[in-house]
Amino acid sequence: MHAVDDLGDAIDLTREFLTPVRLGLWLRLMIVVFFVGGLGFGGPGVPTGDVGMVVDDPAVEPEPIEEEVPVDDLLMIGAVVAVAGVSLWLLFALLRAIMDFVFIESLRTTEVRVRRYARENLGSGLRLFLFRALVGLVSFGIVAVPAAAAILTADGITDAAGLLALLAVLAVPLSIAYVIVMRFTTVFVAPVMLLEDRGVLSAWGRFWPTLRSSLGEYAVYLLLVWILQIVISIAVGILAIFGLLVIGIPVGLVAFVLLAFGTAGIVLAVIVALVGFVSFLLFVALIEVPVYSYLRYYALLVLGDTNRELDLIPDQRETVRDEKRADRRTDRRRDRHDETVTDRDDDEDGWESSDWDETSDWDSSEWDDSNRESSDWDDDRDDDRNGGWR
Repeated sequence: MHAVDDLGDAIDLTREFLTPVRLGLWLRLMIVVFFVGGLGFGGPGVPTGDVGMVVDDPAVEPEPIEEEVPVDDLLMIGAVVAVAGVSLWLLFALLRAIMDFVFIESLRTTEVRVRRYARENLGSGLRLFLFRALVGLVSFGIVAVPAAAAILTADGITDAAGLLALLAVLAVPLSIAYVIVMRFTTVFVAPVMLLEDRGVLSAWGRFWPTLRSSLGEYAVYLLLVWILQIVISIAVGILAIFGLLVIGIPVGLVAFVLLAFGTAGIVLAVIVALVGFVSFLLFVALIEVPVYSYLRYYALLVLGDTNRELDLIPDQRETVRDEKRADRRTDRRRDRHDETVTDRDDDEDGWESSDWDETSDWDSSEWDDSNRESSDWDDDRDDDRNGGWR
């Protein structure tokens, strides 16, 4: 089955792509994986609390608040923050869609040219971004609209809770379907878009017959990928914790010391903290470069094996498999040589142990018989000689 066999080939392709280690290639890949992996949403949270909760000191009278912030201003600030957050999220999602094509093209050509590939795939990235946003909104609406209706039309809290629980159960298969559609769009449909210069829906139409005819292959692919992601996530998480400790402890100590130097120290502490945070993100991206390369190569191998017309990496595939076939032939020749040497050694041992033993029988029996016959002949000749003289 291709979905199983391609696991090993993906390792070989990843090794060929990333080795020998080239600093420039790895740095560019770290930037690409930073967006592809969605690392921009991580980071520590901001502590919140009621800043008005202060222990009263009878000796100190609190200063009266001269003027409260108007509610309209608070709403305006909240709206600005919300718009800014949504705008940043949309910008990141757009860059992520573009970087998906940059990553696929890099795996295809084994060269990482971020600006060039981004310019060439700007339109495809925009279409992929819009498709993801539309599917996400539709999926959210399918769950959110009934949930809102249940809350607004329920007679009480008990009825609303029951309806929400039912919706939560129904949301599970919808979430699974959403995840599958998004994954297949990213790892199978996007390569078809790149290969044949298609839109998202057109590429889905091109890929759909392949999916239907090889449904078992893609089901096994999904199962294996989810298992791989669980195992890899654990390993990456352990390494990320290690990196967080290595980076966070010295950065935290330096920032804490700088806080003692007043306003300038606070500014420097913030800068040090930002540098440490970015360093941690880059460290995680460094870990995930081979991970994402392997998973994407695996998907491209499955796609090409199930439909040769959609193969983005035919040359790399053949090179890796030719090397494997050559290695297998070498191993078979070595095994045959070892068997021949073993058989020859066995034959020599048999000659020394059996044939020479047979000659010893010849020495012991036949030679003795000939000696007996010669002695009888000598006795007869002596008798004739003696008889003649007499």
